[in-house]
Amino acid sequence: MNNNLELVCTFVAKNKLDYKNLINFFSKVQNTTDYKILSNRALDLYCEDISKKNQSRLRKFCFKNKIDVCIQRKKWRKKKIFLADMDATMIKDETLDNLVKVAGIKVDIDKLSKLAMDGKISLRDTLKFRVSYLKDKSTDLIKKVIKKIRFNEGSKILVKTLNKNGYHTSLVTGGFQPISTYVGKVLGFKKVISNRFVIKNNKFTGEYIPITGKQNSKLVYLNEICKKKKLDKFKYAICVGDGANDLGMLQNSSLGIGYKPHQIVKKAVDNHIHFTDLKTILFYLGFTEKEFAK
Repeated sequence: MNNNLELVCTFVAKNKLDYKNLINFFSKVQNTTDYKILSNRALDLYCEDISKKNQSRLRKFCFKNKIDVCIQRKKWRKKKIFLADMDATMIKDETLDNLVKVAGIKVDIDKLSKLAMDGKISLRDTLKFRVSYLKDKSTDLIKKVIKKIRFNEGSKILVKTLNKNGYHTSLVTGGFQPISTYVGKVLGFKKVISNRFVIKNNKFTGEYIPITGKQNSKLVYLNEICKKKKLDKFKYAICVGDGANDLGMLQNSSLGIGYKPHQIVKKAVDNHIHFTDLKTILFYLGFTEKEFAK
C-alpha cells in the first residue's frame, strides 16, 4: 500500500467479490491498482482524490453489481467512537410499533413510523402519538416484544470487535428502556442512550421522558461524548443509522453510514450498506476478516 495516496475505497459483496472485474473498472475511473484484500468478499483500493463525476460512476457500477462501497479519507480511517441507531439498524424491528401492535391497537402504525423516518413528519410528534396509544396498557407487553426481537446479521461481531479494539460503543436510540437496555446488553454496547416510558402501577401512562429534552438528541449525545473523550468528531467518530432522526449524527461525524437507509438518508449521506450485513462496517474501518472477534 502506498501511504501517500489520499483516499481508500472499500468494496464489499455478500458472497465472493469479483476482484478482477472491479479492479478493471476502477482503473478506468481512477488511475491506480494499489489494493489490499480484506476478505474473499472485501477489497480496499487506494487512490488520489476522485472527482464527483467519477465517484458517481463508481457508485452506480457498485449498486448495479450489488456491491457496497465506502469512499473516505485514509488519514482518519481508524476511529475511536461508535454510535449506532437501534430499530431497523442493529435489530430488524421497530420496537415501539411492535408494542402498539401487541397491545391490539387498531392503527396503521407502520405508516406513521415510515413518515417520520422519511423526515415527512416530526419524530417527536409520532413518538407522542404512538406512546399515547399505550395508555393504561400493562407493561407486561414489553416482555412479549423483547422475546421477538431479531438482531441484524453481523451486529454482535461488529460490537464485540470494536470493543476489543478500544472503541467507545454507544447505542443511541429513539426507542425505549428497558427494550434498549436489553438490546445493548446482548450486543455488548458500553453505553445505552434512549427514551423512557412513564409507568405507574405497572401500566403505561401514555407519556414518556425523551433522551435529552432537546431537538436532534443523537447529535447532542455525539457532541457530549466527543467532548468528554476530548476527541474531534470529524476525525474519530463513526455513526450508523437508517432514518431522518439519525441525520444529525451521520452528517456530523468522520464517517456516517446509512444502513439500508430511507430515501432522506440516501440523499444526505454518501456511504451506505444496501446489500451486505453489519460486519461491512468493520471492513470500512480497515479490519480484515481474520481480525473479527469471534
